[in-house]
Amino acid sequence: MPALTHNIYPFFLSFTLLSFGFCSPYARPTEVPASMNASSYQTIQHSDHFNSSKSIHRRGNSDRHCQPFYTTFSDPATVTDSNSNPSNSPFVALSPPETYAITSNGLEMYLQRPKGEVHSANGMNDNLGEAATINSTFWMDSGKVTYEVSCDYVPGVVCAFILIDAVQISDGELHLDEIDVELVGSGSARWQTNIFKPSKADSEPHYGHFDTKEQYPQNPSYTSFHKYSISWDSEKIVWGVDGQDMRTMRKEDTYINGVPHFPGESDSLRLQLGIWDGSGAEGTSTWAGGPVNWDTAPQRIVATVRSVSVEC
Repeated sequence: MPALTHNIYPFFLSFTLLSFGFCSPYARPTEVPASMNASSYQTIQHSDHFNSSKSIHRRGNSDRHCQPFYTTFSDPATVTDSNSNPSNSPFVALSPPETYAITSNGLEMYLQRPKGEVHSANGMNDNLGEAATINSTFWMDSGKVTYEVSCDYVPGVVCAFILIDAVQISDGELHLDEIDVELVGSGSARWQTNIFKPSKADSEPHYGHFDTKEQYPQNPSYTSFHKYSISWDSEKIVWGVDGQDMRTMRKEDTYINGVPHFPGESDSLRLQLGIWDGSGAEGTSTWAGGPVNWDTAPQRIVATVRSVSVEC
């Protein structure tokens, strides 16, 4: 992802839980929230999914360790909506019920055509589609997660399957850790990896510094089902696809000007599944191959999760 065009997010900040309470994931800030310093806000202000610091989850002290897990989403109770008690399910949807469904194919997540007119200018759309964001209610402090997924190919659309933590620490600073697998609308023949861990010691955001584009050993398109894995511990991250390791990043590889950017080094991470419209910011839209052309795109764009597993 070119650094000059990738003015991007920590992916899906709108998802976060506040002590298992919920805030709207769709409002966007127009100025720097009081709880963030300007550097942190500069890093995240282009996120199409960021709402406000009030929705940042403050974690408790329990259930942070990795525990083996496997689901094929055959049970509708695997995902609960935001009006239910999420502690009763392994996953909670942060988006409206119409943005996802448990089907015979697994968990289907939808990006739906925006309501009303959509106008495009300067490589962006002024109206974005409503899309699914789903979080795990459990944490991992290390381990391997495998997402078996497919994603419709539509320029401007991003499907992402990640590990993430977003908390507001005691001094009000926004703390973010993220390890990504991204299926991006700029082309379906490659899949992308990335990490995100901003530091208050950074003089500027490091867009595009840690991302890569990876190939497929077979069936070279993310429109087919593939098994994407992230294996993570305190020293390294290994990304793989269909049982083959494709990229290894070690902790020492994440230093920039002496500042470490290794995610999850001292924090547990949760799983996040999502599809989203990348058309809302110029750099993000360029990276995603957008903006979405809703005159030709399907009315409903689909990402399907066939299974999720956690190994410890």
